Amino acid sequence: MNILLLHLLFILLTPPVAIASDNLGPYKPATVSYWLYGGGLGDPIPPKANDKKIAFSIEGEAAQQIFDAIGPDKHDACTEGSGTRFRARDNENLSCTRSKDGDYVCNFGFDLVTGKSIGGSIC
Repeated sequence: MNILLLHLLFILLTPPVAIASDNLGPYKPATVSYWLYGGGLGDPIPPKANDKKIAFSIEGEAAQQIFDAIGPDKHDACTEGSGTRFRARDNENLSCTRSKDGDYVCNFGFDLVTGKSIGGSIC
């Protein structure tokens, strides 16, 4: 799944260009935010050369397409009872939500020292 997340990151952050295959269409823009940090998401510190991570948050249509692709819904203690739907892959390193108002958000991250995928959000 780590390769899938890297590919997804490449697609979402690359400026729109035409793809060689006619049936795939061009790259599409996406609303993406990122955060560089060290330590953990719950207790972050400034990044260092030997401890640097990046977390991404994707919103809107791109997040909806990811949410739809990684179904079905899963139980999530953080969103239980809120009307928010939760889906995840890669041991929850890729997680997406759909709010009761229909807003989509997906989160994922990478350890930039090891290259491994990590979670991009916490409760």
